[in-house]
Amino acid sequence: MIRIIIADDHVMFRQGLIQLLQGVEDIEIIAACGDGQMALATVCEFIPDVVVLDISMPLMDGLTTARRIVQDGLPTKIVVLTSHDDPHVRQQAAAAGAHAFVLKRDAFEQLLATIRAVAQSSEIMPFALRQTEDQSTDLTDRERQVLRLIARGLTNRAISTDFGVSIKTVDTHRTNMMRKLDLHSTAELVRHAITTGNV
Repeated sequence: MIRIIIADDHVMFRQGLIQLLQGVEDIEIIAACGDGQMALATVCEFIPDVVVLDISMPLMDGLTTARRIVQDGLPTKIVVLTSHDDPHVRQQAAAAGAHAFVLKRDAFEQLLATIRAVAQSSEIMPFALRQTEDQSTDLTDRERQVLRLIARGLTNRAISTDFGVSIKTVDTHRTNMMRKLDLHSTAELVRHAITTGNV
């Protein structure tokens, strides 16, 4: 079970995320907050596995909240939400200690996979939010399609049905991708897809 806290000052958007994640069998929402100070206090109290932080919040913005979480030595992984797809903002988020970066416009498609990938990562330090040299360019178009579906949680059987190919063919694509990207598990494939925008 992945224990999470959601912090976003837009009530409707926050409620939408709660509805998205409620009932997901491996997700437990332990709190939802509307400002950075409450988010920090709640993280300190409950020590969730993952906190989802909007960058723009009252009282304390998301990046300051992320920095405080890291400075306090808390083990909680940090997923940053923002409306702005700006490389400078991504760099600021990485410097603040964020483990992943999700655009609000993509949140309802990407957030669940992002939370799972971040929670499963054994890395203590944040991983790159957007690689400048994406090895995914070495993948074929079909491999990139398979990668996107894996990142969205589809099984080999579901992908084979979707593409009208055998499960063995999908497994071959997966094996080739892992070899090209030097990855060794499904969790690493999902993380790579999220951090390079291939979702």
